[in-house]
Amino acid sequence: MMVNQQQITKLSNGLTLIVEEMDAVKSVAYTLIVPTGIVHDKIETIGASLLLTELTTKGAGNRSSRELSEAFDDIGARHSESSSAYTASYSGSLLAENLDAALPLVADMVRRPQLPKEEIDNIRSLLLQDIYSIKDNPSRRVMNELTQLYFPEPFNRPSSGEAEGIGKITINELKELFERTYSPNGAVLSIAGNVNAVQVEKLIQNLFSDWKGEKIELPKFGPMPKRGMHHIQVEAAQLQISLAYPSTKFAADGYYASRVASDILSGGMFGRLFIEVREKRGLCYTVYLSTSSTSLSGVNVAYAGTTPERAQETFDVMMAELKKVKGTVTEEELSRSKANIKASLVMSEESSASRAGSNASDWWWLQRLRSLDEIQDSIQAVTFRDIDRYFEDYPCDQPMIVTLGSKELKYA
Repeated sequence: MMVNQQQITKLSNGLTLIVEEMDAVKSVAYTLIVPTGIVHDKIETIGASLLLTELTTKGAGNRSSRELSEAFDDIGARHSESSSAYTASYSGSLLAENLDAALPLVADMVRRPQLPKEEIDNIRSLLLQDIYSIKDNPSRRVMNELTQLYFPEPFNRPSSGEAEGIGKITINELKELFERTYSPNGAVLSIAGNVNAVQVEKLIQNLFSDWKGEKIELPKFGPMPKRGMHHIQVEAAQLQISLAYPSTKFAADGYYASRVASDILSGGMFGRLFIEVREKRGLCYTVYLSTSSTSLSGVNVAYAGTTPERAQETFDVMMAELKKVKGTVTEEELSRSKANIKASLVMSEESSASRAGSNASDWWWLQRLRSLDEIQDSIQAVTFRDIDRYFEDYPCDQPMIVTLGSKELKYA
């Protein structure tokens, strides 16, 4: 198996450059993570970072919005720009021979955006449409409510932003947000593909070394809100059930056991929730559990959508399955879950885009890179005792529960 070479360089301004040489591919991909996002928005303008990131694509350097788009198209670059809770991300993939032409475009967007005032209303309109559409999407609405109740401020802010804040944000406030948060100090630029690390570093030094800015720290993660049961009364044909409870932090002790445990519970058609709730009892069409983690926190989120008549039984069976895993995992379940996770890892990590993205994420949260071998070996090493210890440490005994529909459920 070919081992990819990785080089990590920290520029004097605080920007970390990660280059992974992949000789077996002809492509290259980049992911630039800038330390801005919804948690950094002022409370009066939650969602401003979403608008700002989109605005940086509407002309940069000496190129108009159309000219910038055409420049990417001319070199065959598939690119995307987005803002999340913690970061703004600028990503793209293209033929390796065109990287020298792509990165100056990225540098212009994060360093010299034109921020045209006349584009704000169009972006604002799209963001507001997305927010208003949530009321017509019950599953998304219940998950939004769950997030806002489960996490402390500002980590509970909706990923779509808030209509009030987006509706009143001004160009001056967006410029202030840009100056405050678009900084190289803490930013991560990850590049993976058929490139030479030394040559890439020279290019990055030329493009980014004189970029200045203060280090942007994440807000302090405060105490978790008290968990309980909440119901949103609406007349609807279906009843939405969602719940959340703690899991491990990213790559912390027990993290890989949490990955295996999640697959045992919700690994496709063989997951326990699917079998017990849908296949055996026919209570609903969709039921799942997902686990997500950062270096700040980890969370398990379960969901089911069903009819009001079957909602209480659906909820009761879900809770029973989530509570009884300890000591009941079979050899077949453990082996299958490990194989599922490792197969997914291998297939996803073969592309340059996946490597660029995962390297950026690892460095952002861990300040180190995890190799594919490390991850696979850690998954393979999970034992029955590890699974049981995980459920001992993170039981589903006091979840945050949010339901949405015409019937309120009971939880003993």
